[in-house]
Amino acid sequence: MKKTLIPIAGAAMLFMALAQTLQAVPITGNVGFTGRVSYDASSAGTATEVVNWINPNVNGTSGAFTGIANGTPSNLTAPWFFDTSSAINNFWSVGGFTFQLLSSWVTAQGGGSLGYVIVNGTGIVSGNGYDPTVLSWSFTSQDPAVTQDPTTFTFSASANSVPDGGATVMLLGIALSGVALLKRKLFA
Repeated sequence: MKKTLIPIAGAAMLFMALAQTLQAVPITGNVGFTGRVSYDASSAGTATEVVNWINPNVNGTSGAFTGIANGTPSNLTAPWFFDTSSAINNFWSVGGFTFQLLSSWVTAQGGGSLGYVIVNGTGIVSGNGYDPTVLSWSFTSQDPAVTQDPTTFTFSASANSVPDGGATVMLLGIALSGVALLKRKLFA
């Protein structure tokens, strides 16, 4: 019976050790962009796509994105249709991070003479040694006041995954060891 318990305990310990070293390092935090855009329509309230991004730059970071200074220029892909279910590789990139847009949809749009649009979506951000991480994002824009041209926008992405830390694997190992010991005690 001792010969059976030793390999089981050894395998459980090896599994726990490997799980600790193979753990993923996801991206956490937020990054925001601001700037101006031009649309395929005269108002954000009736637009269906961004035709051109004008001077987009970083306007706030946290977590893994903290090393990117406010005001850092960013690259965004145009044209971009608000409602899309097709992936767009390299939708934006800044500070060693690259974002793949997976989907986007209009959440709210309208407003009459001062139109607005809110678009939400999902995507995958990767770079700087982190594992690719799914995040949610939001794009908002409203028509400018009479003296402003073109329209301003904000884009915020949030990657708030929380790594497990190996606790689940450790609990599984303890449970398997307990089952092996119980079996030994019952059949001894």
